[in-house]
Amino acid sequence: MANAGDTIENPLTGERITFLKTTRETNGELLRFEYLLPPGFSIPEHVHPRQEERHEIVSGTLKGRVAGHERVYVEGQRVVGPADVPHAWRNPSDAEGLLIVSELRPALRFEPLIEAVFAIAEDSKIGKMAVPGRLLRMAVLLDESRDDFYPTQIPMPVWKASLALNTALARVGRLLGYDDGYTGLEPVPEARRSGPARISGGRVAFLATGSLAVLAFALLRRRGGRRKILWG
Repeated sequence: MANAGDTIENPLTGERITFLKTTRETNGELLRFEYLLPPGFSIPEHVHPRQEERHEIVSGTLKGRVAGHERVYVEGQRVVGPADVPHAWRNPSDAEGLLIVSELRPALRFEPLIEAVFAIAEDSKIGKMAVPGRLLRMAVLLDESRDDFYPTQIPMPVWKASLALNTALARVGRLLGYDDGYTGLEPVPEARRSGPARISGGRVAFLATGSLAVLAFALLRRRGGRRKILWG
């Protein structure tokens, strides 16, 4: 659970987020954070059916595409990604970081999702054994967020099939004690588990593989080298 002033970093991409107003502090109405996007970083085009994005450029340059219209934004300017409208963001610089202040209204589940993504990245970098558990909790979070966003670059039938597989993986996660709460990334106590965890390793591996498309877009974290694919 984040508090105002907390900073998290993604060691695999160089992203950094400092929370300014958290989901808990605003009763879910708003999430506000300072966001550093490294050089060449892209967030692929996506849609939030019921959430609005607002970004103010503090330093650097933001290239945005909203409803198919591209524009470059510089220090002091603001851009809005309205609900139910496709939008994508990119730091076009090869050398300079982009610092923005972002607001999401309502907050929905972005805060625990981004915390989980950064935690998985940290574990992956140092080879920590917590990665499988964090991936299961990510599946649960994604399952609860399935109506919060969708990518425009993945055909809808493929996206829906991936969501279905992720739902199956989320069931495994819940059986093992992972929930979608804001209380951290560890399993919930034994007494709160919904049932015994009698799931074969092969089935978990199959479901995890099938959920990669969902997880990949939820991460939304790419930089350099593959911009043409991600930007469209």
